[in-house]
Amino acid sequence: MLRLGSAKPGSWASFWAILTLVGLATRAAQRADVSGEATGTSINHSQTLLHRLQELLRQGNASDVVLRVQAAGTDEVRVFHTHRLLLGLHSELFRELLSNQSEVVLQEPRDCAAVFDKFIRYLYCGELTVLLAQAIPLHRLATKYGVASLQRGVADYMRAHLAGGAGPAVGWYHYAVNTGDEALRQSCLQFLAWNLSAVAASAEWGAVSPELLAQLLPRSDLVLQDELELFHALEAWLGRTRPPPAVAERDGRPRLVVTPASSGGDAAGVSFQKTVLVGARQHGRLLVRHAYSFHQSSEEAGDFLAHADLQRRNSEYLVENALHLHLIVKPVYHTLIRTPK
Repeated sequence: MLRLGSAKPGSWASFWAILTLVGLATRAAQRADVSGEATGTSINHSQTLLHRLQELLRQGNASDVVLRVQAAGTDEVRVFHTHRLLLGLHSELFRELLSNQSEVVLQEPRDCAAVFDKFIRYLYCGELTVLLAQAIPLHRLATKYGVASLQRGVADYMRAHLAGGAGPAVGWYHYAVNTGDEALRQSCLQFLAWNLSAVAASAEWGAVSPELLAQLLPRSDLVLQDELELFHALEAWLGRTRPPPAVAERDGRPRLVVTPASSGGDAAGVSFQKTVLVGARQHGRLLVRHAYSFHQSSEEAGDFLAHADLQRRNSEYLVENALHLHLIVKPVYHTLIRTPK
């Protein structure tokens, strides 16, 4: 059990002395034209104030609230001797929780309980040092207790480390989805799309959820060496995660969309019928196995490649590790002039 200091006799005098120092530092930092000077001189003792606040937390002087933080599922309890005023300045939840209590037990997940000392230190000093593994628990604590400045700061840290390639993008994506942080979710998606080759070769690839994979595959900005690399990555993902059959089928069936090059006035009255011929290898020759017709997307044809075996590298549908499609686009003209009957 960790105990951070204890209250001492006469400590109220120390506490009020510190509050007096806060007032003096605030007034000294204000610019004032005292002696007719065009500009005042700033006197800054903020570092001294921060040091005294750190000592106030460390020693527990004038503590009026005890927080007992228990890690969920364990008997481990960390004890913090704190001050109702300073906690309430940052958090409305703390202000309400501590309004008529002098000792509170807080149940926190293990990872959050492990960084609770950093969280409390931020409430006293306004700064902390973050490691990658601590970002989610700190952000979770800031969200739970309504410390908006810390919540923004950790989110900025996560986005910055994604841009630098250091952050666990898959884990942070799932966290962003669970907490509704849309900006972080989009940052994670962009990073994963632009670095898919590296992510697919890392241990993170096995942690990709079917929902995340469904978000990634339709994107047009995936950075890969070629389609075959994506196929192998999907093959490895299926082998690791073993998703339900419905998910495996959706990942394994290609989707084809063909749109005309021109959609202006020149294309008025014209639609396009698409026919796709699917080749298969048989006795060393490439033969047409299936033919599908659709107007916009292959999703119109419910059986598009439904029976094609695309999971095995020696599939007859794969010629030199590629799926061979022959596409025929035929314009269909429609009259734009209606004649009376």
